[in-house]
Amino acid sequence: MATLVLLVFLVVLSGVLERAYRTSLDEAKVRELQAYIYTLLVVAEPDGDSLHLPFNLPEQRFNQPDSGLIGAVMDSRGRVIWRSQSALSLPNFSTMPLPLPLRQGQQAFAELQLPGLDTRFSSFRQGIAWGLDSELQFTFVILEDAAPLHAQVQQFSDTLWRWLGIGALALIAVQLLVLRWGLAPLRRVAHALKDMQQGGSDTLQGNFPRELVPLTDNLNLLIENERRQREKTRHTLGDLAHSLKTPLAVLKGMDLAADPQSAQIALAEQVQRMDSIISYQLKRAVASSPKSILRGVAVKPLAEKILTALDKVYRTKHVDAELLCDDSVLFYGDEGDLMEMLGNLLDNGYKYGGGKLLAKIANTDDQRGLEIVVADNGPGLTDAQWQQVIQRGVRADQQQQGQGIGLAVVVDIVESYHGRIAIMPAQERGDVDLGGLTLRVTL
Repeated sequence: MATLVLLVFLVVLSGVLERAYRTSLDEAKVRELQAYIYTLLVVAEPDGDSLHLPFNLPEQRFNQPDSGLIGAVMDSRGRVIWRSQSALSLPNFSTMPLPLPLRQGQQAFAELQLPGLDTRFSSFRQGIAWGLDSELQFTFVILEDAAPLHAQVQQFSDTLWRWLGIGALALIAVQLLVLRWGLAPLRRVAHALKDMQQGGSDTLQGNFPRELVPLTDNLNLLIENERRQREKTRHTLGDLAHSLKTPLAVLKGMDLAADPQSAQIALAEQVQRMDSIISYQLKRAVASSPKSILRGVAVKPLAEKILTALDKVYRTKHVDAELLCDDSVLFYGDEGDLMEMLGNLLDNGYKYGGGKLLAKIANTDDQRGLEIVVADNGPGLTDAQWQQVIQRGVRADQQQQGQGIGLAVVVDIVESYHGRIAIMPAQERGDVDLGGLTLRVTL
């Protein structure tokens, strides 16, 4: 497309230059032919109602037949009353129909072809008044062979097209080199993808320009997420199979005939255990890796929606929950992951807190990450207790209902985003310290 635009531009440019050059030549030719008229006026003398010009004129080309320069004078009725000797080779010149005579002061320049001749002439005419009362009107006519002018224009056109052609080829070559150089980083990306497909590398590796770094980083993130998701699925299936082996072995070894009551209790326990295992593994499976890395999810409406739902669930506890989050805060990840994280963290605050809850959410300094702080005024947790409750099936308060997998799911999601979750040190809490547990999640 760029080459086509370049060619169109060169064609238009050549036409403009040729037109400008021809105009300048015509203007120069007008001045030249007008000078010849002044030469004739100098030697012209009145002869009654006509004019007399000498046989030999100062401009020698007027005196030479076939010189290519012809002078003539017409009266007011358009009759040729004088012609130069250079017109002797044109015996019918006096009877040839010349352009109409002009009034005093009028001028006309044109290119014409006389009848019966192949030669084209540049013609200049000027109206002249003679006498004290300007009673005599004459038209001086100068004709000059236009072939040299045409040859000059043709020479200019040939030279112009030759250099424009060379320039066009040079520009196209430069354009191709620039395109090749400019697209070289994309070729490196393509080669890196091919190398990765052939097993040479797990990620896109190479020295890419800064304009392509966001693209390659996002591609690497997608590749890494896809790999982690495959591993997660494989591990989840393996964990599920391994976790179910024990309760299944217990069920297989049960003797229902020997002690039906004990067997029934053990059966219920193992079924409950299997149900907990399957529920946990299902939650792990839906805790997806980051997907939407290019489009941000508005955090505040989602957090408000979760708090509204929790207010209804725990309406008997009358929890005073406060949300500190700007409308501009975005999460660059999967909306389901964000809802799972916030839902579990806020649900724990409602469940185990002492009636006050604070959630502070903001983007990190680079505007791509997210920091979530959830604080309550409950009993809190020690570091040792924290390490326990993030394990599957472990709950800090055994009196509360639940299966102890909520925080484990949160930890899995945070790790899938290469983030961190920990108890916030007391010296860093500042205005978010409510006296209980303060968790900080950084993605």
